[in-house]
Amino acid sequence: MKKILAPRYLMLIILGVSLCLPHSLYAFPNHHFTCPFKGIIMAVLGITDDQMASFDELKAETRAEIEPLTEEMRELDSQVSEILLAEEINTDEAKEKLVQIADLKCQISSIGANAGLEGVQILTPEQRFTILIFVEDFLEVLERIADFPRWDKIKEHFEEYIKPILAGKLSKRHGIDLTADQMDEFNELKAETRAEIKPLSEEMRELGRQIPEILLVEAINTVDAKEKLEQMVGLKCQISSIAANAKLKRAQILTPEQRQIIKEKIGEWRNHHPWSANLGF
Repeated sequence: MKKILAPRYLMLIILGVSLCLPHSLYAFPNHHFTCPFKGIIMAVLGITDDQMASFDELKAETRAEIEPLTEEMRELDSQVSEILLAEEINTDEAKEKLVQIADLKCQISSIGANAGLEGVQILTPEQRFTILIFVEDFLEVLERIADFPRWDKIKEHFEEYIKPILAGKLSKRHGIDLTADQMDEFNELKAETRAEIKPLSEEMRELGRQIPEILLVEAINTVDAKEKLEQMVGLKCQISSIAANAKLKRAQILTPEQRQIIKEKIGEWRNHHPWSANLGF
């Protein structure tokens, strides 16, 4: 359960409390967010009007960089869905598109990381220290939760009793009725993917533990900060690449008939939820 201390939580706290902008911006680029706790944050941290103006300017600049990338990624995602759910999958074309998507995700992550670094530099040392105290307290709470002695037992029960039921319902909901062999192949692929990602995630967590002390100190060493953030983005890129390969393999496990059923389901889903994802494809 130590995964609860993943770096994204650290970055979410730091950027969310101090900026209320970049992470939400590139996670949901088509939504024009306002910070719901803007007044509270300004009062607690003593954010000045000039600082808020600098944050708003940074937000606009970040959005301008990210929006064309997300539009390109959305178009590619739609193309990949068509390729992966075709009667005969064009593997080379699928790989090419998935690499392009992973590259765009890397670019967006890099832009977000740079925005975060610029954002914390808008804050005064005293304001950063206030956030650091909050982060340390929050992480202590998470540590206590993660140390709950029965997490392993809960996970074991989930894997044994709940997960098979959910998998079966998901299969039936999509109307594809996976065979036992297909379920085994999916489980094997999931285990292999997790094994590849695990060491990268652990390295990211270790970097994540270092980030508050780097970004929230009295005098930020921008060289060290950029190095750590670049390492973090690089690891995220590797994980995105692994996930992309797994996505192709998942589609290849399905029969052409099953892929056609999912394609029809996606069409129905998009008609009702045009903003949503492609149900995993």
